[in-house]
Amino acid sequence: MIDSYENMPKSNAHPAGMKTVHGDKQNIQARIIPEDHIYQRKNGRNLRIRLVYPEGYELEGPYPTLVHIQGSGWFQQDLNNIITDFMPIVKRGFVLAVVEYLPLPDASFPSHIHDAKTAVRYLDAHADELALDMKNLFLSGDSSGGHTAVMAWATWQTDRLDNSTVPLPAVKACIDIYGVTDFGAIVNQPSATDHAKPTSPPNLLLTEFIRGNDDAHVKQASVLYYLERHKPEAPLLILHGNKDTVVPFEQSVLLYEACLEHDLDAEFYCVDEADHGGSIFYTDEVVGIIRDFLITHVD
Repeated sequence: MIDSYENMPKSNAHPAGMKTVHGDKQNIQARIIPEDHIYQRKNGRNLRIRLVYPEGYELEGPYPTLVHIQGSGWFQQDLNNIITDFMPIVKRGFVLAVVEYLPLPDASFPSHIHDAKTAVRYLDAHADELALDMKNLFLSGDSSGGHTAVMAWATWQTDRLDNSTVPLPAVKACIDIYGVTDFGAIVNQPSATDHAKPTSPPNLLLTEFIRGNDDAHVKQASVLYYLERHKPEAPLLILHGNKDTVVPFEQSVLLYEACLEHDLDAEFYCVDEADHGGSIFYTDEVVGIIRDFLITHVD
């Protein structure tokens, strides 16, 4: 009986017409863990983290960890939505941790930012058993998740937008994928979405303050407000399509210009012709930019 792959002889069978593909022994598969981790119970709901590991994670690690907050207009999130697009990142040796936050209408600003930080604290507390290298921790998010990620990045390890005093692990870098950055400006920027109407996701998130009833509240929900008061040390990667019909491209322009003004380490990529995500956005080139950015900042 053959006891291992190493001791398995290669078959010499070669029927007529058979073609040969040469496998890559360095190729890594990705594995989605079938059971989510519940990192907190809030307002009667279990909030989850879905983990995706490189193949063989039980025997190796710890792995650099990318915490991703899924876009959903702040409503209920589909935790599988970004996983297939980010598989090339997992296959380069990262754990992908997709975080669920309490959605609208059960929560409002800044609940989702509290949730993201709580989820990271959970991962940090369970890092050994989960094979996570929390010294190489990265944040990312798309759309409303992008807003969550950059708001967390801009207030990380401060007393702002946090409901805990437990120290957070350092963040190596952050990725904002077509996230909302300035609620005060969004109502006047080109969009196929009416952000000013009472039932728009931003208005629901801010309990209608976006319509001008409370300018201070609107500012405090926008990342630019915090960049004027705190200088994040972690580098930022911004990606946005210039035909985005949901979150105006100019939202990322404002964020990038603010980063330049405050001398922050930021890169900005325009994805030409791309709408709000979709196949035109998540090309091999775009995902490769994200992957290479992460690899560059791993210790």
